[in-house]
Amino acid sequence: MDYFEGGERINLMQVLDNREWREKYQKQLMASFPTAVITSVKLNLPGPIKTSPKLQSVFQNIINDLNPVFKDLQIIKEASFVDQITGPEIFFVTSGCLKLVKKIMITFEESHPLGRLLDLDVMCQNADKQLSREELGFTPRKCLLCGKDAKTCIKEGNHSLAEGYSQINKMLHNFEKSKMIVPQMTQSQVVNAALTGMLYEVSLAPKPGLVDPISNGAHKDMTVFTFIDSSLALQPYLNEAYRIGNQFKGTDLPRMFSLLRNAGIRAEKDMFAATNGVNTHKGAVFSLGIMVTAVAYATQKSITNLLTIQKVISDMTQDLVKNDLVKNNLRNSQNRQTAGERQFIKYKIPGVRGEAEKGFPIVMNLALPFLCEQQGNFNQRLLNTLMKIAGNIDDTNLIKRAGNATISKDMQHWSMTFFQIGGSYTPEGLKFLNDLDQMFIKRNLSMGGAADNLILTIFLARLVGSL
Repeated sequence: MDYFEGGERINLMQVLDNREWREKYQKQLMASFPTAVITSVKLNLPGPIKTSPKLQSVFQNIINDLNPVFKDLQIIKEASFVDQITGPEIFFVTSGCLKLVKKIMITFEESHPLGRLLDLDVMCQNADKQLSREELGFTPRKCLLCGKDAKTCIKEGNHSLAEGYSQINKMLHNFEKSKMIVPQMTQSQVVNAALTGMLYEVSLAPKPGLVDPISNGAHKDMTVFTFIDSSLALQPYLNEAYRIGNQFKGTDLPRMFSLLRNAGIRAEKDMFAATNGVNTHKGAVFSLGIMVTAVAYATQKSITNLLTIQKVISDMTQDLVKNDLVKNNLRNSQNRQTAGERQFIKYKIPGVRGEAEKGFPIVMNLALPFLCEQQGNFNQRLLNTLMKIAGNIDDTNLIKRAGNATISKDMQHWSMTFFQIGGSYTPEGLKFLNDLDQMFIKRNLSMGGAADNLILTIFLARLVGSL
């Protein structure tokens, strides 16, 4: 998810006009409340985009965290201007002395996860000048990217705008994930959520090239019933994955992952036995098993959040790409290489191992927040989420079937077109999916990687109460 998406670019004159307006409004407030302290709060963002629907939502979340601080200072007046093209702003008129309020604001800025993205301006009528951080015993603001003095980095142009946007997006993703709470659940609740992910995914229609209740897609060897049999056959494995995470002691999480992989080898045999040798859920055995184990581990003693779960997953799978792909490719002959290993050699695409090593960012940062925002019925919300995923990943299953990596560019275009015509909410969008399904069937294409990511997204959405 790009938090700057949908934002309008502004020019220097608009920035200067906004600055002039703010100074004028601050003077009006000081004249009306000569003994009070005036604090203005706005986002401090680089570049020409200062607001967007997502940034406005983030700003409101920060203000919700800031409100209790101001209530302790006794709010006299509060004024919000959220729809300005130069970014949302809010003004607080409070009692208290200037020095105290300034210290409180700096403390909030340094303690809040997104405090560095705020511009907190504190002033009062009887002050000769604004107090600096240094005068109050605080160190100068540090650069978001390198930790050096922020003013020096800005003056020297040490970082590109793209680097700045990337870092801000990362901060915002982490903040949103920290707010998504996963409660302590019973083993059956977690396992049922995982099964729900698999069963909802296969029940969804129409899905380009994938099996659903209406079509076998590009898969001649399986039906929706094959997937149901496979899902039920994997229930004991999901229970074992939960027990591994729930009972594991210590912080050697790669060892916990090793226990899970051994269980996964047995689970694949159960899957093939249930499907007469057909690979229905091999990807889910890997990725969903990891996620169930991570959730069970992270909720051993208390509730947790998605940021913590993502950290557990990354710790479990550290160096997975190096150990599974780089070293294995050096050891294995071409005949012994898996499809994932061959794609890594040919295209340098790390696939699901790379996603796991990073804590499944497509699911955590893009798909789940996107699903949470969707309206409509389950089928509409999940179809849109599937196509959002498909347009943002290098689907190794799709690449393998297409025979080249350029299919990812095509998939991005198809996803974009789908949303431009209204997605699953419009007849045109559904017709587009049906036509794409027929084209995928003719070309023997299937986006199995996107389907696996959707399963994970559904699983987490059930845990956080968003589905």
